[in-house]
Amino acid sequence: MSTRSQLTKDLNESVKALLGKRVKILLKNVVRLEVKADKTENRVLVFSPCRLFLLTAKVPTRIDYHFHYLEVQAIESKKQNQLCLSVGDKVFSFLTSEESGSCEVDAMIQALSTAIRNIFPTVPLTHIIRKVDVHPQKRIQHLREGEFLRGSEVRGLGPCDGFSTQYACMCDFHAMPYRDEVAWDVDTIYLSQDTRELCLKDFDHLDSKDLVPIISALEFNTWFTKLRASNIKLTHETLDRILHVMKKNFSIEELYLDNLGVKWEFAHRLSLSLISNTNTALHTLDLSNNMIEDKGGSHLSTPLSKVPKGLVHLNLAHCGLTSKGVNILAHSLSLNKLMPNTLTYLNLSGNNLKEDVNNLCNFLAQPNMITHLDISGTDSSLETVFGALLRGCATNLVHLNVSRNTFNTKKAKEIPPSFKQFFTSTLTLKYLNMSHCKIPLEALKNLLLGLACNESTTDIELDMSCNSLGPQGAHVLESCIHGVHAIGTLDISENNMDVELAAVVTAASKNKSLKHLHMGRNMANIKAKHIASIMDALVQMLQEEDCVLQTLAIPDSKLKSDLYNLINALGSNQCLQSIDISGNLMGDAGARLLAKALQINSKIRSIIYDKNNITLQGYSDLAYALESNYTVRYMPIPLYDLLPCMKINAEKADTLMKKIQDVLHRNVSPKKYSNGQAFRLQQGFLMSSTQQMVDRLVIQTQETIKTLAQESTDKNNDINYATGLIQDADNSKQLLPRLHEVVQRWEETGNPIDLRLKQMAEELHTVTVNYLQSCLESMMKCVEEQCPTVLGDERVPAEIRKMCREKNFLDPAFIQSCIVEQAGTNIMNKVNELNLAVTTHVSDRITDEVIESLSRCHKSLCGDISKKRSSTPDVLRTMSRVSSDSSRNEHSESFAMSDASQQSDPSPMATPHLSTKRKSLHGRKLRPKSVVDNIDGMSADDIPDLLPSLPTSAEESLDSVCELPPPAQQLQHLVKGRPRRAKTRAPSRPTLRPPTEDTVDNFFSLRPGSVTPTTPLISPTSDDSSSSFVAELSSNHCQDAPRSVSSDSLEKFAPSPITRRVGSIEISREEESGEETDTSRSGSRSRSDKKQKQDGECECMTTSRVRSLADSLRSPSNGFAVPKSPILRSTCNSVNCSKGKPPPPLAPKPRPWSMAGTERKSGDF
Repeated sequence: MSTRSQLTKDLNESVKALLGKRVKILLKNVVRLEVKADKTENRVLVFSPCRLFLLTAKVPTRIDYHFHYLEVQAIESKKQNQLCLSVGDKVFSFLTSEESGSCEVDAMIQALSTAIRNIFPTVPLTHIIRKVDVHPQKRIQHLREGEFLRGSEVRGLGPCDGFSTQYACMCDFHAMPYRDEVAWDVDTIYLSQDTRELCLKDFDHLDSKDLVPIISALEFNTWFTKLRASNIKLTHETLDRILHVMKKNFSIEELYLDNLGVKWEFAHRLSLSLISNTNTALHTLDLSNNMIEDKGGSHLSTPLSKVPKGLVHLNLAHCGLTSKGVNILAHSLSLNKLMPNTLTYLNLSGNNLKEDVNNLCNFLAQPNMITHLDISGTDSSLETVFGALLRGCATNLVHLNVSRNTFNTKKAKEIPPSFKQFFTSTLTLKYLNMSHCKIPLEALKNLLLGLACNESTTDIELDMSCNSLGPQGAHVLESCIHGVHAIGTLDISENNMDVELAAVVTAASKNKSLKHLHMGRNMANIKAKHIASIMDALVQMLQEEDCVLQTLAIPDSKLKSDLYNLINALGSNQCLQSIDISGNLMGDAGARLLAKALQINSKIRSIIYDKNNITLQGYSDLAYALESNYTVRYMPIPLYDLLPCMKINAEKADTLMKKIQDVLHRNVSPKKYSNGQAFRLQQGFLMSSTQQMVDRLVIQTQETIKTLAQESTDKNNDINYATGLIQDADNSKQLLPRLHEVVQRWEETGNPIDLRLKQMAEELHTVTVNYLQSCLESMMKCVEEQCPTVLGDERVPAEIRKMCREKNFLDPAFIQSCIVEQAGTNIMNKVNELNLAVTTHVSDRITDEVIESLSRCHKSLCGDISKKRSSTPDVLRTMSRVSSDSSRNEHSESFAMSDASQQSDPSPMATPHLSTKRKSLHGRKLRPKSVVDNIDGMSADDIPDLLPSLPTSAEESLDSVCELPPPAQQLQHLVKGRPRRAKTRAPSRPTLRPPTEDTVDNFFSLRPGSVTPTTPLISPTSDDSSSSFVAELSSNHCQDAPRSVSSDSLEKFAPSPITRRVGSIEISREEESGEETDTSRSGSRSRSDKKQKQDGECECMTTSRVRSLADSLRSPSNGFAVPKSPILRSTCNSVNCSKGKPPPPLAPKPRPWSMAGTERKSGDF
C-alpha cells in the first residue's frame, strides 16, 4: 500500500494546525526516513514556498527538523524510490514505497525545483544547488527545459525580476522581519525610474540588521547591475553579505564601496570573493576614501589581473597607497591584456607617490583607452607624467586632473619638450586642472603655446587657479591667451596678479572662443586705486558688440562699491548668461543697481549673489525688479545674508524669498517676448544724446549757410549739398522707429514663420492621431490572438475600441502649444533679437555718417567765410557768451568745456547742458550714476573728493572734475600755505603766525610775511596771483583719486584746515541765498569801479574757479539747492563776483548714479 494513503485525515488536520495559515503548503507526503543503516521511521515531508519541514507521523504532530531551500547543497536520487538531500553536514535519505516507483520521488524533486524557480526565475537550478544527481536523467529533463506544472512562466517575473519575492525569501532565510516599505520602494520607485542601481543609502534609516536581507536578495537577482554602498556605516555582518553576494552574483557590473571606513583586511577578503567567482561581470570598482594601504592594494592586484572582461572604471583615491602599492597595481593592470582596451577611468588622487612610479608611467605610456585620469595631490613629478601621457594618452584623454602636484625642475629652462608637445598633439582633451601646482612661467608659456598650436580640440576647460602666478604670470597670460582658441573656460582665481589683471582681462576679451571666465579672490591685496582699472576692463569686455562671454565669476573679491560699474553694465549686456558676484559686500546699493539692470536685461539666466550684506530692502528691490524679468531662472537662496534678515523680520524675509522663487519658477516655462521693450531700450541707447547733437549741427550749418549766402553766390553747389545733408539729418532722427515699423508691418501682414509653424502643428497632429490609431489596432490584434474566446462576442471588442478612442484622444491644442507656443516662442525670440540687432546697426551707422558729413560740410563752408564771425551765438557754447575780447572768449570757452558736463546751476530753470561730442555706443549703454547711499543727510557727491584722477583723453576731459591751470602760471602746493594749528609747547625758534580773524577776505589777502617764512606765496597784485589758490587746490584734487567715499572714509578725505577756516564764517542756511544775491550785486557794481576791480581781481577769479570745482562735486540728488558741505557753501557765497553779472546757466548732470562716492568715467552719461 502506498505511503500516501497513510496520511490520515487526523494527521492532515494536525499538520495544518501546527504550521498555521501563514505557511502555504505546496506538497505533503509521508516518507520513511533512514535513521540508521537498517532502520527507518515514518515522517511527513511538507514543502512550503521557502522551507522544507520534516514532521513526525503521529497525532498530534510536531516539527522534527526544518531547513531553507538555500541550505540544500545537493539533490541525489540514484534509486527510483529514494531521495537524498544534503543540508550542511547532514544528509537526509527519504524512501517511498516500491509500488509507486519513481512517481513520488519525482513529485518531490519537482516541488522543490518549482519553489526555487518561483523565487529565482532567471537563475538555473544548478547555480543555486551545486549538485543535482538524478538517475536516469530523463526524470528531470522537463526541469531543464523549463516545463513546470505550476506554470511559473505564465505568472511573469514580477517587478525588478521578482526582487520583492527574493527579499521575502531572504528575510525568511535570515529570520528577519519582512519590511513592506522596502518591497514597495523597489517595486514602485526603482521600477518607475528604470534604474539598475541598488543604493543602500535609500534604506539607511532602517536598522543595520535590516540591510542584510536587502543585500542578500541580490545574490541571485539579475535585474540590478550596480550596488552602491557609499558614505554609510556598515556592520561586519553587512559587509560579509556584500562579500557573499560578490562571490555568488554574476550580473553585478559596478561596485561602489567608497568611504566605508574599511581597512586592508576587507580588501583582502574582497579579492578572495572576486577570485572565487569565475563568472563575475564586474568592470567598475570604487574603493576610494578607504585606508586599504599598500597591503590592500597588493591583495587587489591578483583579481585585477584576472578580471575576465577587463576593468572599465577603477577608483582608488585617498586609499593611503604609496608608490610601492601603486606600482604593484599598475603591474597587474599591465598583465591583463584586456585592460589597455577597456580601462577608461583611473583615479589615484590623494595617494603619496613621491617616489618613482615607473610601472604606472609604463602603463600610461602604452596605447590605451583612458579618457579620465586623476592623479591630483599625489606629489608626482609632472615632467615624467606628461612624458608618459604624450606617448599613450594623447589620443583618447578627455579629462586630466594633475592639480596639487609640482614640477621638480627648479630652472625654467629644464621644462621638457614633451610637456608642450602633449598639449599640441592631444586630440580630445576637454578638461585640464593644473591648480595649486606652482607652475613655472616657462611651463605656463609652453602650455598656452601648445594649446594655441592645437587645431584638433576646442572648448577646453582650463583651471589655473591658486598658482600664485603674480604679475609676471599675468604678463605671460596677456601675451598668449588671446591666441589660444582651444580654451572655452578659463579659471585664474587666486593668483595675486595685482593691477596686471586688467591687462589679462583685456587680452581675454580678444579671444572669441572664451565663453566662461572665473577670476575670483584676485583683488583682496590689490590697492584701491588699481581695482578701478580692472573693473573698467571687465566693463569694456562686456560692452563689446562681439563679446561671446557667457559666464563671469568674481566671487569673494570684496569689491564693495567698485562692483557698481559692472552691475550697471549688465543692463544692456547681450551675451552674459550666468554671473557670480557673491562675497563682494555690495550692500543694498548694489542690490538696487542689480534690480535696475534686471529690469531691462533679457539674457542672464543665473545669478549667485550671497555674502553681499544685503538687507530686506535690497531683497525687496530685487523681488520688484524680477517681476518684469522673464529670463532669470536660477538664483539660489542667499543663506549667509538671509540669516540676519530672518532675525530682524522673519515673516517679511520669508515673503520676499517666496516671491523671488515664484518668479523664477514662472520663468522656467518659455515666454514670447515682445520686441517693443527691446526696441525702446535700443532707441534710448542710440538717441539719448544723438538727437540733440544732430540738432546743434543742423543749426550751426544753417547759420553758416545764411552767412555764406549773404557774402557770395558762387557756392550754390556746396549750399545745396549742405541742405541735402540737413534733410538727411532730420530724417535720420526717425530712422530707427521707421525701421521698427517696417518689421511690425511685415509681422502684421502675416509672418511666414508663424504660418509655417501652424501648418507643421496641423500636420504633426494628423500624423500623431494616425499613429495612435495604428497602435490601438495592433493592440487589439494582439488581444484577439491571446484571448480569442473572450473576444468571440463582437460586443466586447467594440466596447473596448470605443473606450480606447476616448482614452487616446489627442487635443489639437496640445500640439499647437508645443510647436507654436514653445518651440515657436524660442524661434521668434531669436528672430526678433536678430532683427533688432540689424536695425540698431543700420540706424547707428547712418547717424554716425550724418554727423561726420555735417561736420565736414560745416568745416568746408567755414573755410569760405570771412574772418568776421556771424552775430548768431554759437549754440555749442553753453557756458560762455561771445565777447569782442578773443582771449577772454577762448578762456571762457575752455572753462565751459572742462566743467560743463559736471556743473549744475542753482536755478532749476537752467537749460541742461548737452555734450557736443557723441558718445560711443559703449558709453551710451552704461546706466548713468544716481546717488542711493546717503550719509548723515549728506549725499555722497556732497563729500569733497580731494583726489580726483586726471583726464587721460579729450573725451574724458569733458567730464573731468577740475581744470589744470595754463602752463604759464606757476603752480603752488596748497599744503605749504596752510596755517598751522596752535602748539602746546614753546617753539624752538621764533615763528610768525597768521592773522587770527577767520574771514575769506583776510585769508586771500595774506602776505608772504604773515605766514610761516618757509612758505613762499605770490603777491595778490601779481599776474599769477589769480591762479595760485586754484592751482594749489587743483594739484591737491588731481592726484590719486579714491575709488569711492563712504562713511568710514569721510574723516580721511575731510576738508583741509584752510577750507575749514573758510567754512567757519558761515551762518545759517537761510542767510546764504541772500548773501549770494548781495555778493552778486556788489560784484556787478564793482565792475564800474576800476580800482575795486583791480584790488578784487585775485579773489574773484579764485572764487569763480572754486565755484567750478564746488559745483562739480555737488550731488544731483539735492536738486539745485545750496550744497550742504561747509566748503561748498562758503565758495558758493563768493562765486558770483567773478564777473559783472551772474554767470550763464550751468547744465545739470545727467540722471544721478547709484554708486555712492564714485567718480565719473569716460563714456558714462
